[in-house]
Amino acid sequence: MRTITNKMKAPFLTSILNLSGGIFLKTVKPFKTGDFIEINGEIGSVTSSNWINSEIKTIDGEKVLVDNSQFIFGTLNNLSNKNIIRLDLKLNVCYSENMSDVKEAINTFLKEHTNILKSPKSRIIVTKLHENYVELKVSPWCLLDHFLELDYKLEAALHNYLIEKGFKMPISKEAFIQVRETA
Repeated sequence: MRTITNKMKAPFLTSILNLSGGIFLKTVKPFKTGDFIEINGEIGSVTSSNWINSEIKTIDGEKVLVDNSQFIFGTLNNLSNKNIIRLDLKLNVCYSENMSDVKEAINTFLKEHTNILKSPKSRIIVTKLHENYVELKVSPWCLLDHFLELDYKLEAALHNYLIEKGFKMPISKEAFIQVRETA
């Protein structure tokens, strides 16, 4: 389990700040157990909260302990109140490509789409290394009302955009089999 904490060396001060954060949470009640929140870029569902810390379960199933002081000094978004959802797009990019340029192109593509939210921030992570290419997962956010339309079209549109920009994107075996079965 990971912990999101302040980088203070004075344990007494850390305890006081966490207790203050606990009092803040009990008084203001910015979320309840089960709410989907974003705190300092970490996104997950609140599983518990006490006077010192709160626990969230990330989308990937990881449990993260968050010091309550983070709710005073950090940025909190209660996503349950905003009716939003995350899209998961998969892309394959050749090793020969400059990954910084690929990431920049993906971010440019996402910024151009008005139905993609600016907050929470989109994430781009490597999910698997293959013999000739890297498998990426791109995770932008959208309103629930736009999910079906974007889920259906966005991955193919992003793939075509990157090809138009000159990036080499191999076709995976799974995609090749699907194309063959359709033909």
